[in-house]
Parts: sequence; structure tokens; C-alpha cells
Amino acid sequence: MSARAEEAPAQWRILDTEDAAAVAEYERAFHRAFRDIRPDGLLRRLWQWDDAGARLASPVPYAEQRVYVEEDTAGQVRRGMAVNLTGRIQQAGRFGFTLPLHEPGSAEILVFFIDGAWSFAGTVGFWARCAADLQTLGLVIGYGTTAPRPLPIYRRFGAEVVERRELEGETRFLLRFDFRRSWFVPRREGGA
Repeated sequence: MSARAEEAPAQWRILDTEDAAAVAEYERAFHRAFRDIRPDGLLRRLWQWDDAGARLASPVPYAEQRVYVEEDTAGQVRRGMAVNLTGRIQQAGRFGFTLPLHEPGSAEILVFFIDGAWSFAGTVGFWARCAADLQTLGLVIGYGTTAPRPLPIYRRFGAEVVERRELEGETRFLLRFDFRRSWFVPRREGGA
């Protein structure tokens, strides 16, 4: 699919987490985005997997989350981001990280995913809309975890590595994002 076709008008919105059908569609897209990424590794411990129903959820209750989605013109969720607003349950704790949520305006990023064709411009736009909305809630710092493979992409979104852990032979990083900063850091000439 071409970048132009992928960038057809998309609908960005805050998910109504009390709408069971909307939550189910989000969880199915979340599952599709992650099902092929070592599903027997650490991700099995991080999230709540329902393979029979092809759904995936964070351990944090939806009442404590702000969930963003972007749908394609057919109404399918293609991008998603969920943020833990209370910090009462810390998903990152499942990897042994302790989040400094005492920092004013901070929250935990539970997931950021793309289901389907990947477009850098579309992803940057989605991230920017989410970050702008989070700032209206007074949230300016986001903490999240990642594996090594997506780390370069997150660094282009301004992520700073706070901590690194080795768990069961896998590496995980705790990242810090400042939602007030530019959401895209261009590559330097001649390198990543």
C-alpha cells in the first residue's frame, strides 16, 4: 500500500472505554499489532492475552486509562496509544521498573502500536495529537518500556533511556518522553 493510500483521511479520537464494542475493536487491533512479536516472551507477562478471542489488554483498568485510537476510512483501528492516568497499578513494574510518577505531570504510557501499513508521517501525526491532548490534562512526561528493536524509533520521538534491565535473556528499557518537546527528532546527516 502506498503512503498516500495509507494516509487517506483517518479518524483520531479518544476511545470511549465504557463502549464494549469500541473496546473490543481496540483490543483486537492491539492483539494484531503484537501477536507475531515473540508471543512466548516477556510480552506474555506484561499484558493480558486472550488468544482465543484475539484480544489484548493492559493490566491497568480502563477507568484509569486515556486511550487514543486512529481509524482508517473503513472504521478499523490502525493506531493506538494508552496512558495510565493514576499510576495506582504500574504496568512497568512487571519488568521490575519503578516509575517516578511523583514527578508533577507524569504518567505511564501503557502501549503505542500500529496495526497495518506503517507510515512515518502518519505515526508522527498520531503521536503529536496524543501528546497535545495529554498536555491539556496537565501531563507533560510519559514513561514507558520497550525492547531494543523499536528503541531507535522512540528516540526519534525524543525518548530518553532512564534504565535498562535484562530479564529472562531479554533486554528492556524504561523510557522517558517529554510531551512538550518536539515529537520528532530528525536523523543526523550520515547516521541514525
